[in-house]
Amino acid sequence: MSEVDQSRCTAHQLYSPLPAGIWTRILVLEPGDVGGPISCSLHAARFDSECEIPLYDAISYVWGSTGDTRSIYCQGHPVNITVNLFQALRQMRHPRESRRIWADALCINQLDLLEKSVQVNMMGDIYAHARQVVVCLGDDGQNGEAADIAFSAIRDFNRVAAKYLSEDTLRSGKWWKPDDGYGPVTAARLQNVAPIFSHPWFERVWVLQEVGLAKKAVLAYGFSTIDFAEAMDFVQARARTASSLPGPSFRPGLISSLFTYILSSYVKDVENSWFRSSRVLKVLAQQSLKTGRIDFEDVLFGARQTQKGTDDRDFVYAFLGHPFARSEDGELLVRADYTGSMSELRLSLFSRLSTRSLRFLGLLWHCTPEELTSGPSWCPQLDAHRAANINGRYEAFRGEDLTSGGEFSPRVDGSSLKVCVYLVDTTDFLEQVVLEEPRDSEKATIDDRKTSYLAMESISPERPSIVETYWSLLEESENCHGLAYEDKGFAFASTLLGALEGEDAPSIARSFAQFCREHCPSIHSYLEECRWLQGWSSREPTRKISFQQRAANVMRGQRFFTSAKGYW
Repeated sequence: MSEVDQSRCTAHQLYSPLPAGIWTRILVLEPGDVGGPISCSLHAARFDSECEIPLYDAISYVWGSTGDTRSIYCQGHPVNITVNLFQALRQMRHPRESRRIWADALCINQLDLLEKSVQVNMMGDIYAHARQVVVCLGDDGQNGEAADIAFSAIRDFNRVAAKYLSEDTLRSGKWWKPDDGYGPVTAARLQNVAPIFSHPWFERVWVLQEVGLAKKAVLAYGFSTIDFAEAMDFVQARARTASSLPGPSFRPGLISSLFTYILSSYVKDVENSWFRSSRVLKVLAQQSLKTGRIDFEDVLFGARQTQKGTDDRDFVYAFLGHPFARSEDGELLVRADYTGSMSELRLSLFSRLSTRSLRFLGLLWHCTPEELTSGPSWCPQLDAHRAANINGRYEAFRGEDLTSGGEFSPRVDGSSLKVCVYLVDTTDFLEQVVLEEPRDSEKATIDDRKTSYLAMESISPERPSIVETYWSLLEESENCHGLAYEDKGFAFASTLLGALEGEDAPSIARSFAQFCREHCPSIHSYLEECRWLQGWSSREPTRKISFQQRAANVMRGQRFFTSAKGYW
């Protein structure tokens, strides 16, 4: 269902077909008082010639619930729109002058899937050509007073942080804390800031492109506005502040990482970006650009971990304006097509990406038989969250050229990917995927299958526990093929914990031994007989590891296996 409540008749009255070529519609918002009725009209605008593109502002907002609507007049006809869009138009309206804006729900005929697909392909250009992008967060619930206090507190905090956030501090990720306190930045004032950064806008997948491509970006809340770069300065400084800062928390680290790893990747020249006035953001963006190669998959799956969308295909279409979404000849890797299936989109996208690199194969994570049959098995799922250790495997190939020239180049034949490989090992013994029953079997998706801590809590007290089952499997493999590891116990514990090279080994060993003592009698007997833990007693563990919780998180969606060469 579209955000604008239109019958077929109303859509016919509102929209005339756009001319052939590159066109969109611009909404002319008539002037009016804050509480007065909203009236607007739609006008076709040509986009295939720079000199003919009109001046306009583009709004970025959360669509919101279609069950809660307000009425406006468009083309002289009453039209119901969501409360969020209604509030955004009120924020954008000028009291004495008409204003040209672009808002997707009104400027696109949402009932025409063909037009919608064409316009989505253009959205990168639409936001990039706007005079400014206005992030509309709607009313503050206090007639503008809360917004005024919030923006004032943000600016005061930024002034305090500017004294301590040197380039060295920013690049190193060091924490900072003012020597003489935060001055006027009090917990009471920060209470008004928290709702801004807890707003659903920061979770919407489309907003990354909408702001990332902006020439200038401002944030509107209540009846006030602030430069979006100032708001992001606050987030970056807050994310690097020790917990002594008063006031509520609002996930600053998460929002900070969205800028560092996704928003900044839209920019080629920081001096011509929407954050060109921010020393902090420029330093972080330049650092991100120097850290190494970023691929289109990094953007797609980085956003998939945190952002939300109403249509799973939007997790690709929302990034078609990204520079990496185009091939060397400037053509889009894929084009938005809301008449096509997710399976078709996956095949089309990864077929094109396979000519660049095969890094995306590290993102494969099929947990159920249904996922193997929902499309080509070599194409990663776009509609499921990746586990953290999947991202780790993907990162291992960063900067590697996983394609070869000539007859050995990978190629797509129909729905199959044909590659030449070196066979280094084969799987031997294989366990089932660790998944808990969906909370609602009729509506569940892979995201609904909770494993994590609760799954291990329910499994561990049983005999045998899932960990003992895995241990029996590796002993069977050991009898057949031997072991590739010198220390079977430590290798097994590290595998279950997803441990990284360089982690504190004594801590891993102690946590594993304690877990086995409580839940795995057969493994505990083995460790006691070979006096395994005594081998780690020469060094004290440096930290406490909750083996049960961490192992459960690592095991989610995974299956334990052994190989013919004695690995697991």
